[in-house]
Amino acid sequence: MKPLLPLRRISPRLFTILTTTLLGLTACQRVYEPLPKGDSPITPEAGERLHMDQGEIERRATGYIRQLSFDLARQELELLTDRRVRDSLHGVLDRAETFADAHLIYVVDAQRRKKYMNGRARIAYYLEHGFISSYEDDTSLILLTLEGNNYSQSEGRDYVPRDMVEIHNLSAYPRTTDLEISGAQLERLDLRGLRSLRKLVVKGAKDGLIIDASDSPLLREIQLTGTPNLGLRLHPSARPKLIVSGSYFASLQSLAVEQASSLYLDNVRLRDVDLLGKVSRTLTTLDISVEAGDTFGSDGLRYRPLPFDDAFITKLNGQLPTLKTLRVLFAQREDFDKASFEKLNLPALEELSLRIRSSMKAVPHSAWGRDVRFSLSGCPQLKKLALLPLYADRIDLSGVTSAKNPRLESVNLSGGMRELVTPALSHKHELILEVEALDKITVPQGATKKAHASFVDYTSRGDEGHAVGNLPVRFSDLNYDYLLDHFASVSGFCVSTPPSKYRPRSDERAIWFGFNILDFSGEQWRDFKGVVYLHGLERSRTGSERIDYLDFGHLRLTNLSTTSLRVNPGCVVKNVPEGMRIYYSSIGSPY
Repeated sequence: MKPLLPLRRISPRLFTILTTTLLGLTACQRVYEPLPKGDSPITPEAGERLHMDQGEIERRATGYIRQLSFDLARQELELLTDRRVRDSLHGVLDRAETFADAHLIYVVDAQRRKKYMNGRARIAYYLEHGFISSYEDDTSLILLTLEGNNYSQSEGRDYVPRDMVEIHNLSAYPRTTDLEISGAQLERLDLRGLRSLRKLVVKGAKDGLIIDASDSPLLREIQLTGTPNLGLRLHPSARPKLIVSGSYFASLQSLAVEQASSLYLDNVRLRDVDLLGKVSRTLTTLDISVEAGDTFGSDGLRYRPLPFDDAFITKLNGQLPTLKTLRVLFAQREDFDKASFEKLNLPALEELSLRIRSSMKAVPHSAWGRDVRFSLSGCPQLKKLALLPLYADRIDLSGVTSAKNPRLESVNLSGGMRELVTPALSHKHELILEVEALDKITVPQGATKKAHASFVDYTSRGDEGHAVGNLPVRFSDLNYDYLLDHFASVSGFCVSTPPSKYRPRSDERAIWFGFNILDFSGEQWRDFKGVVYLHGLERSRTGSERIDYLDFGHLRLTNLSTTSLRVNPGCVVKNVPEGMRIYYSSIGSPY
């Protein structure tokens, strides 16, 4: 095969040009050194980043330092070819990491991996000014795991790992007043150095966690949720409100309850149930739940619920003379019936709340308890009384009198009953009735026209058994005239007569109607000076009224409880007062 261009025919000038071109191409060829032994080969992605603009690499490395991602920053620096820039940034990285280890909160997980927490603002200030300033710190620290209902974490905050076993440098934030933290797998939580701490919230912890808050004299509130057998060390002058829920303990002494000013125990079980032998005699608030049945802890031991029987009441009378608020939640009606509340002798008590845990479902009559007769002769300073909820054929509160309870201002009763005998109070007071069923009310002699009665429909209630929506009571067999004659005022009770036939009294200041057809065109409404509350036979989930016909007739805007009303589609509306807005629901919409 003959060459395309025989060398004998190449002129000296062309030979020189070819030689120069070949030499240039050889000089442009990249020479790759072999990787040192033990180094991994460069991935395709890393190979692309070798050709990245050096300024971009420098910016990425700086960004990682500010984000406390020091390992990623170190990888970026290895791609810099300018040794002067690389050495300078290495110095910044070393100083930043040394600063972070000494002045930023960091946690260590079970694999001994380190993670810095919420320190970006502080590291940025240090990199810009060269020194630390705690005055730039937020006084609230939130360090939660990403699980359950822990959604109070602010945007941009870091979550602690579920297997956190160590946490460091909390004391580097001395201006902290509020700390919310997950205990995770910590065995010890050292809060020494947080002298300004006022509120501590711990959510979930390993059995036996020890918290040292002995350097926080201003601590005023502690919330502990899911922290079994937790041990708490407080400053001698700290008098916090202690709120504990969903936990078990060998004894409440481990929680330093003798220093608590107020004690809240919800779903707490103990091995040593002698609560009153541990708390301070100056305790002002006691809020406890009496649970049903024992439970076993992770240690295999049995833990019992708190009692509230006659023996407990006897100790309560003798050991807490300054108690002002007593709230008791009973898991079962049987536990409520075991207690003799008339034996309570608490001269400083101002608020008493006795609740039975309930649900959203209606209680059938077959599940109602025995009749209840209630009196409190040993609580002369009582201002508020709540019985929530009770179900009985007859509930008699006539033992609550002005002679025994002269300062009583409010009585709140919820549930269902055939007959209610109201308190025999001869002074003005509020009577709030959240009723699911009520057939008869009897007002004792001497209590006539003394109570301002408010009715609330208890068939509409939330998950925890509280009435929701503040809806009026409908379809009751109560005698409305009797209510008007025996109470100073009546609110939230829908009359059983439609407005077209109802004759308002001259002294009526508010009337509730619950009908789908509302007609106020009759002459009896011409000079009415009170307020009318309009409701349909039912209410939608958004609160719109199921009204089909509405004639405002002689009513003015001042006679109406609202300036806007949503009605059924196709509802006939007449004589709308000036300033009143009517909205129609969509056809087929449940709203």
